[in-house]
Amino acid sequence: MSEFLSKFKKSAGPSEEEVLGKKELAFYDAKEVIEREVEKHREREGNKNFPEIEYYKDKDKSSVGFKLGKDTDLFLLMILLNKRLGKIEFNSYYPGFYDLEINGLNVSLQEMEYSGKAIKFSSKRELKAEEIETIVEMYKISSPEDTTDPTEELTNLGVKVFQEEVALGWDYLAGYEEAKQLVKETVIFPLEQSQIYDEIARGTRKKYETNRPRSVLFSGPPGTGKTTMARIIAGEVKAGLIYVPVESIMTKWYGESERNLAEIFKQAARLGDCLIFLDEIDSLATSRENDIHEATRRVLSVLLREIDGFEVGKKTMVIGATNRKDDLDPALLSRFDTIIQFSLPNHDERKGIFETYAQHLSQEELGMLADKSNGFSGRDIRKLCESTERRWALAMINKEVQENQLPGLDRYLTNIS
Repeated sequence: MSEFLSKFKKSAGPSEEEVLGKKELAFYDAKEVIEREVEKHREREGNKNFPEIEYYKDKDKSSVGFKLGKDTDLFLLMILLNKRLGKIEFNSYYPGFYDLEINGLNVSLQEMEYSGKAIKFSSKRELKAEEIETIVEMYKISSPEDTTDPTEELTNLGVKVFQEEVALGWDYLAGYEEAKQLVKETVIFPLEQSQIYDEIARGTRKKYETNRPRSVLFSGPPGTGKTTMARIIAGEVKAGLIYVPVESIMTKWYGESERNLAEIFKQAARLGDCLIFLDEIDSLATSRENDIHEATRRVLSVLLREIDGFEVGKKTMVIGATNRKDDLDPALLSRFDTIIQFSLPNHDERKGIFETYAQHLSQEELGMLADKSNGFSGRDIRKLCESTERRWALAMINKEVQENQLPGLDRYLTNIS
């Protein structure tokens, strides 16, 4: 009898007969055994950065998976699997992915560009004792201490990390005065003066828990300043901004999307004070009333779990951005403490945005541009002004206009039409 199995003779949890008899263990009993052994290993190693183990169960199957160290030899793991569990059958193989089967146990080995190496064990039946032993041993030999730079890890995941050394300032985003005020009240103040909010919570609640927001949703059409506002916030509170574009999460590789998302939150926790900005969140998690792919449902489940478990530090928050709020899953929508609307700019706001990019025009001329640009977003106006400047530069190069002159109103109006 192996040393591993004999450890359970006097332990709580699954009975000696269940474990030593190598019978199948119920999923949650198996999970308890794995967690207990993994925790002992972590304590012995004095390592706080081992990867988390992901568990999944539905009516059809259950699975256990975790990331592997970057130096792990996948072929060596296959040899060990063969020795411990029996003959390996290859169900499928393509670059970066091995789908194996060993006596009814499915083993997936992955090596992806962004999130690295990972292993997942899954079965339609309950796990056997020798399979549980193998899972624990695989975790021990292939999960070295994570000493990497979290910024580098996030970059490898396709995420941008902004450190605003100089705050952009509120004037960087013209207009949107109502949205700015809401941001100050619901985001900036809780982040900058957290002690005031915490003292109130300690005085009013029997059991202390923070009253500060974990997550805020920016809702509005494309080009209305949602991303710019997130950068302004990061600069104001002197925190990093983790910008997560949808492409870095919704990859084409099976099972990779939810792992990428979980890894982003993990690395963000290592980074410290930061804002996680999830752009186009509607692409990640549309309403469960719609007919969505199972992979998207899994991403939604991970996202809900990560937001619920997100630890509110002095300067940490999740910010989601969407242009289709009505399509969001109700459970996801309920996770956001505050929803701030970014509407298309009105006449006066459009005039102010034009003044930012065309300060040489008169107030009357700016008003005319605002009249003609109804329905434009701030991004639309910026692009229009940039296009006008480029065309003017080309005309100057071709000697079609005099040097040392700036484009007039007519040039901007031509671009609008």
